[in-house]
Amino acid sequence: MSIRVERSEVHPSVPAAGHGPSRAHAVAAGILLVGGPLLWASSFLAMPDLGDDEVYAYDMVTSVFFLLALAALASVARAARATGSGKGRWLPIVPIALAPFGIASSLGTLPYETYDAAPTWVAVTDPAWPLTQLAMLVCAVAIVRVGRWRGPLRWLPLAGALWLPVVGAAQAALGEDGMAVVFTIWMAGTYAAIGALLCVRPDAARAR
Repeated sequence: MSIRVERSEVHPSVPAAGHGPSRAHAVAAGILLVGGPLLWASSFLAMPDLGDDEVYAYDMVTSVFFLLALAALASVARAARATGSGKGRWLPIVPIALAPFGIASSLGTLPYETYDAAPTWVAVTDPAWPLTQLAMLVCAVAIVRVGRWRGPLRWLPLAGALWLPVVGAAQAALGEDGMAVVFTIWMAGTYAAIGALLCVRPDAARAR
């Protein structure tokens, strides 16, 4: 009797095809991604003439929906293991964990006319905002590197996560009004586009 050994095609570290968020999960995240970034962008377009330290309530409220959208995108990426199946699968947890602190920081300023008047805990939680953006950038780089998502869904998270330098350059070159327009277009072309894709084709978020 002869024994024939063949190469196994089983790769336990790679999720099976179709692994990922449910359709309802993907669509719900898509709705947040369409609405949240564009709502926040509208606060820049409608920004009144304020002092440097004056609280802009509409900005604070709409920024909450932006953070919720980022957390939703991170949750979809984690469900799909789009950042990897090993240690990378834990990366999306970081922005999800940071987002509530950023939300608390935004909402904590609402009762006050100036940022200086806000309590100490608001200043303590405020770093969660830039840290959330940094965490999303790290996740986006991992999504590109792993390549589990295909087409626009692979690249748009990275483009979206680069909004801060883009907006900074636009502000320096075009001023506040020009920056607001560029920011709105950037949000529409990146995060909102991801949201529209998830709403129309929720199965695109499932691992290939």
